[in-house]
Amino acid sequence: MGDAATIAAAFGGRLPPGISGTNDRCTVLVSNLNPDKIDEDKLFNLFSLYGNIVRIKLLRSKPDHALIQMGDGFQAEFAVNFLKGALLFGKRLEVNYSKYPNITPGQDTHDYSNSNLNRFNRNAQKNYRYCCSPTKMIHLSTLPQEITEEEIVAHLELEEHGTVVGTKLFEANGKKQALVLFETEEQATEALVCKHATSIDGSIVRISFSQLQSL
Repeated sequence: MGDAATIAAAFGGRLPPGISGTNDRCTVLVSNLNPDKIDEDKLFNLFSLYGNIVRIKLLRSKPDHALIQMGDGFQAEFAVNFLKGALLFGKRLEVNYSKYPNITPGQDTHDYSNSNLNRFNRNAQKNYRYCCSPTKMIHLSTLPQEITEEEIVAHLELEEHGTVVGTKLFEANGKKQALVLFETEEQATEALVCKHATSIDGSIVRISFSQLQSL
């Protein structure tokens, strides 16, 4: 996990544009967050698209800042590359490498090192291949077999996440999955951070961005 060969294999033999593969800093500093709407789990849901999360710390002295320790330097570089400038809750995120090599465990630190929601413990190559900047389209997997498109929309389309433009329900490897298109990247990002790892009829739904342009 996290080595150049695995990542290059995921992208057809070469590293994706913007990724040097030389970064060894694991901790990133996120600023310009919306402190009224963000929390550690929402940051986990977004940043875990780009690597395993070790710890997250919201800075009390600067409520719109957070430190996020990724699994390795590659994964931190993916997060900085793909999330810098992303819109979330009305704010454009700043994502940079932190001067701190890691986050010290403490009462105000959330530890995710043993979370079974970390995506890169298995199928790392496939997960790297899905890394991209936020898009208008999200992909839902591990859905209940009997789910309908109406139920998916009802689960996602809270007022604050904007309008669902379209949905496509399909089956892959015998499992129900769905694509959901929003009006903007920001709306799709908010739906992902709020609804990833939530439950529909007992199934824990996994959400990621899709690179498909249309349904």
